[in-house]
Amino acid sequence: MNMKQKYYAVMDKDNKLIFDSWDKAQEIIPKLKAPKYKSFSTREEAEAFLNGEVFTEKLLGPTAYVDGSYDSKTEAYSFGGVLLVDGKSYKFKKKYKRDDYSSMRNVAGEIKGAGYIIQYAINHGLKELHIYYDYLGIEKWYTGEWKANSTIAKEYVQFASNAKAKIKIYFHKVKSHTNNHYNEMADKLAKEALED
Repeated sequence: MNMKQKYYAVMDKDNKLIFDSWDKAQEIIPKLKAPKYKSFSTREEAEAFLNGEVFTEKLLGPTAYVDGSYDSKTEAYSFGGVLLVDGKSYKFKKKYKRDDYSSMRNVAGEIKGAGYIIQYAINHGLKELHIYYDYLGIEKWYTGEWKANSTIAKEYVQFASNAKAKIKIYFHKVKSHTNNHYNEMADKLAKEALED
């Protein structure tokens, strides 16, 4: 029986390990504190996982993560974003003072962030982009599946109608509590922007 080689990445707070057999990995996993582990078909993918990188970015193409944040005291909102292109990462964050969109709280930031990163990708000649997001409206308004009622959603829809001719967007909803490294980075950047 010819089985394909697999690599098992195992890590906790203090250890980062790669095994070439599940039996070896299973010997170590119970000894670790709150371990995370996953199997991969290549050693490079396993190493990327251990280093908090998204190896699939090379497979998917240019990839962005975007998130929004909100300060209830000042009614300011913000976005944080990470764009991964050709093995490089670009970080973005921006704060918006209280305005007509503040009532949408962190959603306003995430919408602004998605638009910002899409425009950045267009300006830099990218023809496609994978966007990972938290709020479903980022995808549904862009694709026209949801009717835009708020001013910010209408502006995003208008932006989308122009952008669609220049770039192909693939949307991916981030699953809650999956500890995705880049999604957490986008969240952190959004929070940092509010402190600026």
